[in-house]
Amino acid sequence: MRSFITISTFLILITITGPQYLYSINSIDNYIPFSKGSDENDKKKKKDRTTILKKLRLFKSSIYKNQDLKDFNYHLKIYVIDADIESVWSTYTNSKPNEVWHGPLGTYKHSYSTKEDKIYLSNDSLLPVIELDMVYEINLKIAKILNVGVAFKITDLDHKNKVIEFTYGEENKSHGRQKIIFSEFKGKTYIFHSSNFKSENKIRDKYLYPKFHEVCMDEFHNNMISKIMNTKKEEYIQTSYLFDNK
Repeated sequence: MRSFITISTFLILITITGPQYLYSINSIDNYIPFSKGSDENDKKKKKDRTTILKKLRLFKSSIYKNQDLKDFNYHLKIYVIDADIESVWSTYTNSKPNEVWHGPLGTYKHSYSTKEDKIYLSNDSLLPVIELDMVYEINLKIAKILNVGVAFKITDLDHKNKVIEFTYGEENKSHGRQKIIFSEFKGKTYIFHSSNFKSENKIRDKYLYPKFHEVCMDEFHNNMISKIMNTKKEEYIQTSYLFDNK
């Protein structure tokens, strides 16, 4: 009699709540009320990844290797860190891109490994460290109202001489390259961050780009220095030089 009542109650619950009740009893994994929407979302994500992959595969550098850059503007800033060069170099070359660029000015969007022919998005759980020929795209926030995507490629990664070079993409407003050289003196690490840049707007190159560029550089190095020193970002020395070759 008790068994009959239990079975009757079970059948009544199915009738009232619908077939999903049965799914929830058997296995929660079998009940996917939004399976159609989920499939559509997965398709969209896959399509987006494919679009980004195709775009980054077509990356072209704005300058070629060993190009004479005497017509480009030149900017140099020196950072001095009270840490040995091996520790500093290891941090710069083994940090994930979302640690290097995490805002508020520069934010990592995605990257493309030419070796693996694979893209990585900012929300991926696994992100690679820097490697030669890696293409990055980051988002720059200008004046809190304008977001600009910029792309560049790692064109030199010299572990022996401690040099990192990246070249701007052809589609960027500014063309050129940046080079970061690490040197050690009396137990401290000196980072020489130089930039060669040029756009079609001379006023922009002379008055606007250098200031914003330097703020972005500071943010980039602050992220790394804070990781190295585990101190406030102001607790290191920095010196800036701006040269106009024109």
